[in-house]
Amino acid sequence: MSVGLRHLMVLALPAALGSTWLACKAPEPDSAPPPQQVFDGSGCSDEPALGFPYKPGCCDYSVDTPAVAARGFDSAALGSTPTTDHVHVSWAGPTDSTFVVNWRSDTGTEATQLLYATSEPEVTAADGPGGDVHRVTGHHQLYASLIDGKNETRVHEVHVCGLQAGTTYYYKVGGPSRWSDVFDVTTGPVPGSTESFKFAVLGDSRDGEVVHAQLQEAINAHDVAFELFTGDAVAAGPLQVNWNSWFEATSGDFALQDLMARKPIFIANGNHENLALGLFTQFAVPQQLSEGEGAQGEEWYTFDYGNARFVVMNDTPVANAESQAQHAWLDATLGAVDRAQQPWLFVMHHRSLYSCGGAHSSDLELRAIRQLIIDAHEVDMVWSGHDHLYERSKPIRGLAGSDGLIATELGPNNTPVKQSGTLYVVTGGAGAPLYGADDNCDHTHLTESTDHYGMVEIDNRTLRFAAYRLDGTTLDEFEITK
Repeated sequence: MSVGLRHLMVLALPAALGSTWLACKAPEPDSAPPPQQVFDGSGCSDEPALGFPYKPGCCDYSVDTPAVAARGFDSAALGSTPTTDHVHVSWAGPTDSTFVVNWRSDTGTEATQLLYATSEPEVTAADGPGGDVHRVTGHHQLYASLIDGKNETRVHEVHVCGLQAGTTYYYKVGGPSRWSDVFDVTTGPVPGSTESFKFAVLGDSRDGEVVHAQLQEAINAHDVAFELFTGDAVAAGPLQVNWNSWFEATSGDFALQDLMARKPIFIANGNHENLALGLFTQFAVPQQLSEGEGAQGEEWYTFDYGNARFVVMNDTPVANAESQAQHAWLDATLGAVDRAQQPWLFVMHHRSLYSCGGAHSSDLELRAIRQLIIDAHEVDMVWSGHDHLYERSKPIRGLAGSDGLIATELGPNNTPVKQSGTLYVVTGGAGAPLYGADDNCDHTHLTESTDHYGMVEIDNRTLRFAAYRLDGTTLDEFEITK
């Protein structure tokens, strides 16, 4: 299903943008793709894609795009000055055997290829497949900003499947003689593995690119496996210029691409993205289309990494947040987990169920719907943004009216004991203007108005968490053992 005009933003935009909304041009016929070439040594091969949706070679899932001005598959077409930038990686399939890369080019380039191998020198030297270097092709999309019709942009997407778990692969993207730099990406462990791993969590950068880049530079030093972002990456999702600034943020010698091209990122839809075209054209996530969902199945989805399940939910527009279909899906997704194999459950969305201060405070309507499911499945932590501050709740289990009930068993530093309650963490300090913090709520353990990021380490049945301020000092930390 494609993203249509129902996904136009409802947030207040700068007056300079005016009040005229421009839709994309009518989609052109899909260009005919060349044969899908996959040289991965596994013996897998697929028929060429004939249109959208399509199944990438060696992958066990299908891929679609939103409604854009034009879309197609790898071709020999190159612009007069071919460029490759905004390279970033994610997972749209199993984290232990796949990865997907997105990038931007000049608008005239349709070459959409990726070379990869486990040897960096071989990938660096290659201009095509051969030896241990494999080639995969993908699709490209052409679109412009929905608000003003400006910033026509061509983005590319290639899915790589049939890989080995826990393996580092080197890759570059573009086309013959027009390749990007070489980057590395590592597949996750096999599902249920007790191997330790780290991930980062932060959100609400909006137009604070400098602070955001500084925080990402700090995250880069932690060797995380991936990153969760709680939404509002940009100030206005339909404006491509905002996304360009986000991708091109720097801190000294560090550029955002230095991290994003190596570590997968998952961004929750916030009210400033509001299901904008730029979110779904530029970022690939699992397309798990379910009843009531648009956006090719990317409004809400789940992925597994090691012995943890991660669920990303949507809460904007409000009608989507309150949809019965979304919450029936959440209930089924959490209920399908074997807690013996995956003891850790995490949920991420944008609006906060528990926030004492800030400009928005707690979303009581969403709490009344979503917490019932979170409680039933004993979710460990829920990540959100929206309020531009840091806040951690005490463990919460149950509701009395609209008020959350503090867990009856509390461990050191207000942590849960044997899954006695869920911790709700607001992490909305990644560069957006900070809001005032308020700890005058029964549910609040700690809150502070400061730029920050969170770091989570999972080591079998032990979780270690720390939140760090922009200056590197520790804001909060705790440990949970099951």
